[in-house]
Amino acid sequence: MAPKDPPQPQSSISRTYLLLYNATCAALWLSILIKTVTSLIQSPDITAVYRSAEPLTRYTQTIAAVEILHAALKITRSPVFTTFTQIFARSVQVWAINYAFPGVTAPSMAYAAMLLAWSSADTIRYLYFAIMQAGYPVPGLLKWSRYSLFLILYPIGISSEWWLMYKATTVATNWAVLGIFHFFLGLYVPGSVMMYSYMLKQRRKVLAKQ
Repeated sequence: MAPKDPPQPQSSISRTYLLLYNATCAALWLSILIKTVTSLIQSPDITAVYRSAEPLTRYTQTIAAVEILHAALKITRSPVFTTFTQIFARSVQVWAINYAFPGVTAPSMAYAAMLLAWSSADTIRYLYFAIMQAGYPVPGLLKWSRYSLFLILYPIGISSEWWLMYKATTVATNWAVLGIFHFFLGLYVPGSVMMYSYMLKQRRKVLAKQ
């Protein structure tokens, strides 16, 4: 949720690549949002959300690992450490928690809440970047949404992630896995404060220019 706005790429190749990348990610996250909402509306079984959206969410989030490379190569202005922290945390979530422990993930409302928060925020974020790369002015409402909705979506997303990881510790049997999970659970508090503070700073900086 937190990367800075990308600069104008120096080459048309970079600009075209970033446009295609962001447009594709926006479409993927919108699809996840639609799948999640549709499952919640159409089925009384909360596990329908997991069955419908989990594979696409896992692979869509995995694709986002290239954003670490974008930051490292300065294709975007995203801080490398901040980008790595967010991508790594989400990658652990989709592979080591959601995929590895469907027994506690699928029946939890926290999973649906997490997907609603992630997909809403990322659909807006990638659409915002895609419009920028296309060279069009970003609509005021989209810019406001990009830098304001995280005030609600981020706490929902991060608390859902924490809960799902905690639930995984109740069924995991490998002592090493349990140790890693408990270590990560402890990191969520300082990590979430750091990310939230960073996003608040970005919000003040961007919206002050309007």
